[in-house]
Amino acid sequence: MLLVAIALLSCKDTPSQPPLAMSQIVANVHWQSQGIVGSKIELVQTGETKLTDSAGNAKFSVPAGIYIIRAYGIGTPGPGRPFVDFTVKALSGKIATVDIVDCFPCR
Repeated sequence: MLLVAIALLSCKDTPSQPPLAMSQIVANVHWQSQGIVGSKIELVQTGETKLTDSAGNAKFSVPAGIYIIRAYGIGTPGPGRPFVDFTVKALSGKIATVDIVDCFPCR
């Protein structure tokens, strides 16, 4: 009986797991070597939307996983599209960069 009570008490105090490190996704929108300011970028899984900064970057903090980054109004060869999707894998505690070329002559 005493052993059962000790076993039950030892089960209550489970070791705590360290928190998972957040990852970062950086969408970099540019034409040649120039960052594009004000491009609309969406993290599809959460619906979070950001505009690119003066360097052409939009940053999202996420748990590790696979995500879709949606870039709106990006010039691409061929017929115009309202958005372009990019799949990105974010590893725990790491930065994943999505390279998005906004082709000005293609517009």
